[in-house]
Amino acid sequence: MLRRDEDRSTPRTLRARRTEPDAKCFAPRFYERDPLFWPIAQAASAFRDEPDWPDVETYVRAFGETPPPITFEVQIPKKTRRKRREARGETVTIDVKTLYDGTISLTKRVPTRPRQWHDFLNALVWAAFPAAKAALHARQYAAISARVPATATRLPNARTRELDALALIDEGGVIAPHGGRPFIFGHALYEGLVLGGRAMIARALVLPPLGDGTSLDEAIAAALSDTSLVPEMLPRMALSELEGPDNDDDDVGKGNDTNL
Repeated sequence: MLRRDEDRSTPRTLRARRTEPDAKCFAPRFYERDPLFWPIAQAASAFRDEPDWPDVETYVRAFGETPPPITFEVQIPKKTRRKRREARGETVTIDVKTLYDGTISLTKRVPTRPRQWHDFLNALVWAAFPAAKAALHARQYAAISARVPATATRLPNARTRELDALALIDEGGVIAPHGGRPFIFGHALYEGLVLGGRAMIARALVLPPLGDGTSLDEAIAAALSDTSLVPEMLPRMALSELEGPDNDDDDVGKGNDTNL
């Protein structure tokens, strides 16, 4: 994700909600409040007895017994890093490899802001759908690399249509499996549920029928490999249209899910 101070795909009301005092409080059993949390509920349950925000480095506990393909580390603010280099008299060019998506794709480390629902929920989505998240950030890294020259000192002011679509899925995406029950993927949507913003509009990534032996996580990753993906290919869907799990959804969100 080409991270800004605020992501444009995040609803404006959610930005305001983040500033309220109770939005900073950790609620370890938040996933019990709404059935729409079901895809990340297993990952979230690893922290159900925490009295306060867990340390960022411990977010890998969300993977349970599955070896985590990535780690989480506290993110140093970009402005702080830039000011340090400028203070040393350096000409600060943009190194795409050290940006958010490059760091994830090349080092398998996810820069994470502590004590924030947005980034904590991102970690839970990573645990539930590791292949899909890895594919998404690899696509974003490739797309950003293609448009930022080595001599650039500033990032472009706007995303491409491809990056718009990827950001919509990452932040506000719903997955619509062929013949299955749609569910939330985007971590900003989960954040809205935590902070009381269920009436949000999402964008749906519609999947084709799954092949034999293909997990849902792998199917999402494959769909994200479509380089022609643009926002117009992602139909709008209100969260009020979604439902909780049924018996066929038991394996969703376990990182090794199978067909629905």
